[in-house]
Amino acid sequence: MSALVWLHGGSLSCTDPAMEANPDAPAIFVFDRPFLQENRIAFARLQFMYEGAISALRGRAQTRACVGVQVEEILKFAKNCGCTAVHATQVYSPELERTFDALEEAGLEVVVYAADRLTSYSGSVKRFSAFWRKVEREVLG
Repeated sequence: MSALVWLHGGSLSCTDPAMEANPDAPAIFVFDRPFLQENRIAFARLQFMYEGAISALRGRAQTRACVGVQVEEILKFAKNCGCTAVHATQVYSPELERTFDALEEAGLEVVVYAADRLTSYSGSVKRFSAFWRKVEREVLG
């Protein structure tokens, strides 16, 4: 099994568990064109994501940051690198699950890593300010 790390919008970190578990593996970040066309994302947010991806990918021998159809770009990069497995960090998103399913259907093994938790809070989050009041002491010590 040759590993490829998929760094996605929910896992943009230099300490991403999938990245840390596979320090020598090729890695990819894809701005998903269909998602961007359907959702209004502020330019500042896109810039933040781009800078985060570039920072996280820095220092690896094989990387790719691109815009395209997410699954297609991951499959192309995996083929070019000779990878048979995609490693990614879990976030709770139906879109992420659909991507995992599509990659598996295309013949890649998908290895999922648990995301680091910032807090032990497990309730619903509707407004950040209310959430923050509940977790601030735990997060900041």
